[in-house]
Amino acid sequence: MLRAIRVLCLIFTLALTGCWQGTTRSVCATVLSATGKVSIFEKSGGAVAIGLRSKICPGVVLRTSGDAVVDLQLIPGALAQVSSDSDLKIEDLKLTKDGNETGEAMRERQARLELNHGKMIVLFEGFAHFEIRTPETIISVLPSCLFKLDVDQTRTRVTCIRGKLYATSTRNGQRGPVETGYFREWPSDQAAVSVNEDRQAQMDVTATLQTGRELGDRPSAQQDRLPF
Repeated sequence: MLRAIRVLCLIFTLALTGCWQGTTRSVCATVLSATGKVSIFEKSGGAVAIGLRSKICPGVVLRTSGDAVVDLQLIPGALAQVSSDSDLKIEDLKLTKDGNETGEAMRERQARLELNHGKMIVLFEGFAHFEIRTPETIISVLPSCLFKLDVDQTRTRVTCIRGKLYATSTRNGQRGPVETGYFREWPSDQAAVSVNEDRQAQMDVTATLQTGRELGDRPSAQQDRLPF
């Protein structure tokens, strides 16, 4: 009888382990460097100036002045440089890990951003559900991707330097890939175009490669731990 109870307990424990989905927590982005005036606007509407090592949590809007540049670690493996005159909302940043200790392995990562206007360069290594919304499109970022996103009052433009991403038009729902060496603009029904056919795209590639190297050389880019 005792042996049967022990067997049942073992089966029950294994079943629980198999169904365990981990612990999910909301996290904040970290400022890795900042030059010029960089501010965040919380839900209350108040503005707060930020600097090195500041935390930017979901629900706030980051705005850069005309001469500002800020580098961010969004989640482990995802880094971004936000250029001047940009308006970026951090919608959601979440990590799911095994166990309750900071040293446990990550099971899942999530990042959702909204670039209302401005420019950002993104370096994404690893795996996550990573999405960036603009007025014209929704960008779904795949692992090992380096790209530049440029949003102004009339268009959204994405240039993929490495890897692959998918873009869905917010106007008609059309979805298509943008791969290494291609760029695409919205609003437009035209498919992705080779950077070799556009001088601005070629300049964007050169600048983005340099920024990507700088982001990738940061010690934080090599860390795969939970920031809490």
